[in-house]
Amino acid sequence: MRVTSNLIYNQSAQSMTKASERNLQVQERISEQSDIVRPSDDPNGAAKVMAYELENKRLMQYKDNMTLAKNTLEYSSLALGSINDVLDQINVRIIQSVNTANSQEDWNAIAGEMENLLATTADLMNSRDSNGKYIFAGTSPDSPAFERGTDGRYFFAGNEGTRSAQIADNVSVQVSDSGKGLFQDVPTRSTFTATAGGGGTLESTISDQQAYEQFVKDNFSGLPTATNGFSLTTSAGTPDQFQFVNDDTGAVVASGDYVSGEPITINGMRFTLTGPVGSSVNMTIDPPGRDNVLNQVMDAITALRDPTLTRAQRSEFLDSATTSIVNTQSSMGEVSSSVGSRINTIDNRETQRSATEIFNKSAQEDIGGLDIYKASTELQLSETALSASQLLFSRISSLSLFDRL
Repeated sequence: MRVTSNLIYNQSAQSMTKASERNLQVQERISEQSDIVRPSDDPNGAAKVMAYELENKRLMQYKDNMTLAKNTLEYSSLALGSINDVLDQINVRIIQSVNTANSQEDWNAIAGEMENLLATTADLMNSRDSNGKYIFAGTSPDSPAFERGTDGRYFFAGNEGTRSAQIADNVSVQVSDSGKGLFQDVPTRSTFTATAGGGGTLESTISDQQAYEQFVKDNFSGLPTATNGFSLTTSAGTPDQFQFVNDDTGAVVASGDYVSGEPITINGMRFTLTGPVGSSVNMTIDPPGRDNVLNQVMDAITALRDPTLTRAQRSEFLDSATTSIVNTQSSMGEVSSSVGSRINTIDNRETQRSATEIFNKSAQEDIGGLDIYKASTELQLSETALSASQLLFSRISSLSLFDRL
């Protein structure tokens, strides 16, 4: 083998280049804080690190989804709580208005207070989240949930859809509740129609709304063939008797002594039938209605301001508003409980997500993490080797075989 000056020079240069590369590699590992800077450093380890990295990016997206979802649900919870408080205040005014000592001026003043509270309720039912989206408008959050028609009555302007957020691979959580079911489709006060037969005269009313609501719930039938009718008949005896019978089934709902002109109370209904034995009552459950509480309270306000109404007529509107408030608060209570449950679900998933993210980062560190002490030693050795290579190259590059001849 021939030994030439070029051969010696090239070998020395290659040695210095390799030493420089080793030094740069160590510096790069220290700079990146990883033993795997490029896939070629450890193909198998690099694939595992990338898999964990992708998983963490997905977890971060879920974290963002959870944050937005929780914010929306908390806005919803706050709005429902505020509406409940305002409805309580309206109910207090209704109770005040029942006082028989009130004058028309008093009723006008109470109506004014209720009107202000009603406006607050309407505004809260059109609450928005931090992004300016209407919370209760369904899947049309850019438009108000409730609007006022040309007739002055409120109507639901959104839709029945709900929005959801993906918070895990196979887990999504509902982040909105439609005002359709929450506020618009709330049952209104149940009523009945009654007429006297057999020569008697009749006065009828609802004496206990809650008891009557339960009666309607247990007995009203939506079947086309159902009449939802009941008959109160009287018969001679010692003493005289009455029976209250379901016309559709023939079942006896109630029975007892009959005294002309004495009130008969059945499931929250009071019938005062005046007439001889053989007098009767035909009663029909009015079909249940549904409406938002805004309209029901607005009707009560109008009734308070109308001086032509009797106390009994005014009480009908006030009772309807009270029933609507109670039913609306019941509806909101169910949704509030559901919202709280969904917030808890997000909190639990966030705890799990955070733990998984920490585990993934720990696994990444175990696979590709840098041993700083080992790397520091390697850096010192590579710098020493590089210095030696540079010194040797400097000396060799100035030599020639001719110097030895």
